[in-house]
Amino acid sequence: MEEGGVAPMAARTETRRNALLAIAAVSVGVVALNTVIDITVPFLRADLTQDRLYSTSKGVDSTLATLDEPVRIDYFWTQEGSKDQPLIRAHGQRVREYLEELRQRSNGNLEIRFIDPEPFSEAEDEARAAGLPALAVDGSGRTLTLGLVVRGPTDRKETLPYLSPENEPLLEYELLRAISSVGRPTKPKLGLLSSMPLEGGADPRNPMMQKGPPVVIQQLGEQADVVPIDATADKLPDGIAALMIVQPRKFTEGMLRAIDTWAIAGKPLLVLADPYAETDSGPDASAMGAKRGGTTYDMGPLLNAWGVDIAKDMVVGDMTHATRIRAPSKNGGMRELDYPAWLSMTRETFTANDPLVGGLQALNFMSAGAIVQVPGSMSKVEALVKTGEKSQMIQALKLGFFGDPEQLLKDFKSDGTPKILAARITGEIVSAFPSADGVAAKGKANILLFADADLLSDDTWVIDDRSAGVNAGKRAIADNGPMILNAVELAAGNPALAQIRARGQFRRPFTAVEDMRKEAETKFIAREKELQEEIQRTELQIGELQRERTAEGVQQIVLTPEQAQRIQELQTRMTAARKELRQVQHDLRRDVELLGTRILVLNAVVWPLAVAIMALAWYMVRGRTSRREAVQ
Repeated sequence: MEEGGVAPMAARTETRRNALLAIAAVSVGVVALNTVIDITVPFLRADLTQDRLYSTSKGVDSTLATLDEPVRIDYFWTQEGSKDQPLIRAHGQRVREYLEELRQRSNGNLEIRFIDPEPFSEAEDEARAAGLPALAVDGSGRTLTLGLVVRGPTDRKETLPYLSPENEPLLEYELLRAISSVGRPTKPKLGLLSSMPLEGGADPRNPMMQKGPPVVIQQLGEQADVVPIDATADKLPDGIAALMIVQPRKFTEGMLRAIDTWAIAGKPLLVLADPYAETDSGPDASAMGAKRGGTTYDMGPLLNAWGVDIAKDMVVGDMTHATRIRAPSKNGGMRELDYPAWLSMTRETFTANDPLVGGLQALNFMSAGAIVQVPGSMSKVEALVKTGEKSQMIQALKLGFFGDPEQLLKDFKSDGTPKILAARITGEIVSAFPSADGVAAKGKANILLFADADLLSDDTWVIDDRSAGVNAGKRAIADNGPMILNAVELAAGNPALAQIRARGQFRRPFTAVEDMRKEAETKFIAREKELQEEIQRTELQIGELQRERTAEGVQQIVLTPEQAQRIQELQTRMTAARKELRQVQHDLRRDVELLGTRILVLNAVVWPLAVAIMALAWYMVRGRTSRREAVQ
C-alpha cells in the first residue's frame, strides 16, 4: 500500500520536473534566438499591423535609387526635452529607427547625423540657424527640438521644422519628397492657371487681417517651379511640364483652345472645377446675387468634350461622411450637428489600387460637385474618390447665408447612388473646337478632375498647431495638400513618390460608436427641433399674456382668472415639452453609453472569466489524466 502511494507521487514529481525543464529550455531558446537575430540581421522583422504601420511604401527603394549623389539628413532631437513626454519620446525613437532603415536601403547614398541640441551648445546654435524651433515643454525653461534638415549635393536644402506625432502618418512621404527634391538638379515647371486668388492678401472674413498663400501653394513652390498664368491670357507659356487649373471661369476663347490642344496632346492636366467655391474671394464672389461669396466654375465646352459633366447648381450631400460642425440653434445657443455638404472622406471611399489616393487616410471637401460621365463618350472615367450610398444632390441655393444646417438634415433623403468627387480621365477624347472642315482632332486624355476647389484652402485641411502653448505652424488634419503634391509629382516630377503615402494611424477611432451616434442623431433630430420650436412658441404666448399696456403706456402685470388659467396650461405644456426634450437628448447618448458599458464588462469580466474557466478545465483534465497514468 505504501509502495503504491510512493510510486504515483514520484511519477508526479518527475512530470513536474520535466515540465519546468521544458519551460526553462524554451525560455533560453527564445532569448538566444532573439540575440542571434538582433546581431546578424538587425533589420529583419514582420509587420502584422492592419495598416502596415512599420513597413515602408513601394516607392521608397525606387525613390532612393534616383539619387546620383549622396544626400545628408541632420536629425535634431532634444533628449532632455522629451524625457518626461512619453508620446514625444516614442515618436522620436520611431523616427530615428525609420531613418536608420532608409540608410540601410540607400546603398550608401544617404548620410544620417543624429544630433542632440542640448541647451547652450553648438548643436543648439546649428538647429536655430537651420530654422528649427525650440518649443517650450514646461514652465521650467526646458525646450524641445524635433526636426530635420535634408541637404543635397548642391546648395539646395529642405527643412521639416517640427515632426509632430500627429503628422506621423505623413512622415514617410514628406521625408522622401524632401530627399527627391534636393537630390535632383532642377525643379519641374508647373503652369498654374487660376481664377481663384491663391497669392494671399486680405482675409475676406476679416478685411483687416492679411493672410498668406494657402499652405499647399507654398508647398508646391518648394516642390516645383510654379509658373503663374494670367487668367486673361490667350495662350499657355512654353516649357511647362504639367498644367494645373483652379476654378476656371471667364477664360478667353484663345485660352480655352490652348487648354483643349494641351489635353488632346495627352499632356498632364489637373483641373479643380467647383459648382460652389465657398472660399473663393475673387471679384465675382461679391457680385450682386452671389451665394455667400461663392463662385461657380465655367469651362465652356471642354468638360463635355472630355466626356464628363459637373452640374453647376447642385452640390453633393453625404450623411455617412458628413462633417461635425457647431451651428446656431433656434434658442440662440450653439449646438453640434452633422453638416452633409461638408464631407470628411475616409480611406474606404478612395480607390485602393490607384497610386494617387490608394494610401491616403482622409480628404476634406466643402460643397463639392458630382462628376458624371456623358452618355456615349469614348473617354474612360475612373473614380478616385466617391461617396457612400447615403448621399443626395443638394441645391447650392440652400447653402450660404440663407442656409439652415438643421433643415438640411431634416430634408435629407438619400437616393442610394454614390457620387464621384474626383476622377481620372483617360482614353480617347475629341477636340471641343473642330477645324473649319468640321473635323475634330482626337487624342488620349491624361486628366485628373476634382469637383471641388475649396480643398486647396487652409480652412479645409490644416489648423494651427499650438504645441505646449507655442504656435508651431500648421498641422494637417487631412491629406488634401499631400494629394495635390502627389498629383503634381506624379505628373511632372518623380513618379515613384506617387507610391509613398500615409502609413496609417497609431490611434484607432471607435467607428461603431460614430455610426451609432449618426444613426441616433438622424432619428431624433427632427423631434428635437419640433420640441424646441414648441417651447419657444409657448414662451412667447406666456409673455404676451403677462403684459398689457395701461392708458399711461406703463407696462404692468394684469392677470385675469382666464389668463392665469391659460398661463398655467401653457407652463404645464412647456414643462412636459422640456421633459421630453431632455429624454430625446438623453436617447442620443444612451446607445453609445450602453456600448461602452458592454465593452467594459466584456474586457473586465467576461474575457478574464473565460480564461479562468479554460485554465480550470485544462487543470482538471490534466489532473484526471495524471491520476489515471499513476494508477496504471
